[in-house]
Amino acid sequence: MSKRAVCLFFTIVLIIPVCAQENKDLQDSFLEAEYFLMNEAYSDALTYYLQLYEKLPDNANLAYCTGVCYLNIPGKKNLSIEYLLNATKNMSAKHKEGTLTQVTAPYDALFELGKAYHINYRFDKAKETFTKYLATLLPDDLENIDFVKNEIEVCDMAKDLIAKPVAYTEENIGEPFNDEKSNFNPLISADGKSFAYMVSLKFYDAVMFSRLVNGKWTPPVNITPELQSDGDFYISCLSADGKLLFLSKDDHINSDIYVSSYDGNSWSKTVKLNKNINTKFWESHGFISEDGNQLIFASDRPGGFGGLDLYVSHKVNGDWGPSVNLGPEINTEFNEDRPFLINNGKTLFFSSQGHENMGGYDLFRSDMQSNGLWSKPKNLGYPINTPDDDIFFMPVGDGKSGYYSKFKETGGFGKEDIYKITFK
Repeated sequence: MSKRAVCLFFTIVLIIPVCAQENKDLQDSFLEAEYFLMNEAYSDALTYYLQLYEKLPDNANLAYCTGVCYLNIPGKKNLSIEYLLNATKNMSAKHKEGTLTQVTAPYDALFELGKAYHINYRFDKAKETFTKYLATLLPDDLENIDFVKNEIEVCDMAKDLIAKPVAYTEENIGEPFNDEKSNFNPLISADGKSFAYMVSLKFYDAVMFSRLVNGKWTPPVNITPELQSDGDFYISCLSADGKLLFLSKDDHINSDIYVSSYDGNSWSKTVKLNKNINTKFWESHGFISEDGNQLIFASDRPGGFGGLDLYVSHKVNGDWGPSVNLGPEINTEFNEDRPFLINNGKTLFFSSQGHENMGGYDLFRSDMQSNGLWSKPKNLGYPINTPDDDIFFMPVGDGKSGYYSKFKETGGFGKEDIYKITFK
C-alpha cells in the first residue's frame, strides 16, 4: 500500500466517528427542539432550531419550524416571514415529522406564511398565499377548505375595520400587577374588591390574587399551591363577591372546568364541576353571572354549530343543570371561546374566529333582546382587535370598560401587561 493510501485510510478512520458523533448531536438537538415545539415552548424551541438551521441552511423543514416559532412569539412575529418563505421553496406532501433527515417542509408552510403576512398587515400577500394553500387541499377536506376560504375573506374585512377605528382610552394598570414577566387573563369581581390574573414564571403559569383593602390593592399572592395545581390551571371567572374562582385545567389533550372557594384565609383545592358541564370533550372558560345562577362556557361536544360553541347552564337545586347551546346567533361554524356574562346575564362578551372579524380570534359583544334572542355580535373594533388572536377581555360595569392584556414593544413593564380600556 502506498504512503498516500495509508494516510487516506487513517484519515477516513478518524473522520467517520467524528461525523457520526456530530450527526448524533444534531439529531439530539433536533429532538429537543421538537419537544419544546410540541409543548408550545416556542422561545426554547427557537434556540435549537436557529442553531440547527445555521448548520443546515438548505433544510426547508428547519426553516418551517423556525418560522412557526417566530410566529408564536410576541414582538418577533415579523421575523417569521423570511423563514416561512424559504420553507415554501421546497415542500412535499410526503413530509414526515420527528427526524432531521426530513429536508422538505409540509404544505402547511403555505398556511403559516399566509398567517404571517396577515398578522403583519400584508393582507394582499396573505390572500395570495392562502389561495395557493387552498390548491394543496384534497377536495373532500371540506372543513379546512371552508376555514381557509374564511381566512381569505377576513383579509378584506380587516381592511374595512382598520379604516373605521374605534375611540377608546387605554391605561396600563402598572404595579403591583404588571412586572417584567408576562401578566395575562385579568379578572375582577363584580363588587370591584378582588382581582386575579396569571403570570408566566420560569417553569409554570401561576395564579395570582389580590384584594382591595382601604382603597389599596394588597400585594398579589401566588395561590397556585393552595389550588393544588401543577401550573396547568387557567382562571376564567371570579364570583361577584370574590369568593369563588372558576378555572379550566388544560393538559393539551382535554380540558375541564373546576371551581375553588375562598374561606377568608385561603383557597380550597379545585373541584371539577358536574357532568352537565364537563364531558369527555373539551370544556373551558366557565363564567358565572352576578347572581351566580347562570354559567356560560365553551365546549366542542357533538351537536354544536362548529368547533368550540358557547353553552349556558342554570342552577337547579343548588347545582348546575343541563347545558343549552346559545344558538346560531352567537355560534358559527368556527370556534367561539372565552365568554363573559354581565348585566345580570343580558350582555355577552366573547371571542370568535367567525362573524365579521379581522383575523384569528376577535372580541365581540352581543346583548339579549326583548324576544329572548341574542343580537348580532358586534366586533369591538380596531385597534382593540388586530389581525392576530385577541381572545380575553374582562368587561366591567355595564361593559363600557374592561381589562385585557397585550404585548407592546415599547412602553410596557414586561413581555405582556394588563391594561384597562374605556370606550368613548
